[in-house]
Amino acid sequence: MSLYDENADVLRAMAAAGDKLGQPRPMDFNHLFPTRDGAIAFARRTDAEGLTPVVRPYDKPGFPFDVTVTTQAVIPTCAFITATEQRLAAIAAEYGGLPDGWGCMEP
Repeated sequence: MSLYDENADVLRAMAAAGDKLGQPRPMDFNHLFPTRDGAIAFARRTDAEGLTPVVRPYDKPGFPFDVTVTTQAVIPTCAFITATEQRLAAIAAEYGGLPDGWGCMEP
C-alpha cells in the first residue's frame, strides 16, 4: 500500500468518525532522531521554511528526540499530507531522523 493510500484510509476513518475534513486546521508531522544535534538542525531547517518545530525528549530506544513540525492551517487532503510527509522525511533523513506519523485535531 502506498503512503498516499495509507493517508486516504486515515482520512476516510476520520470522516467516518464525524471529522469535518473541509475545515482548515494546523497539522503536526512527527520525526524521531538519534541525536539532539540532528533534532535541532532539522528543527532549524523547518523553521527557516516557515513551519513551527518543537523538539522534545522521547522514550523510544535509539531515538531519544522527537521533533513535531506544525503547518499553518490547511485543509487536510491526501495530496497535501503525502507531499508534506515525503518532503519532511527527506529533510529529516539528512540529519539522521525518520518520520513517525502525522496528526491533526478538528477545529
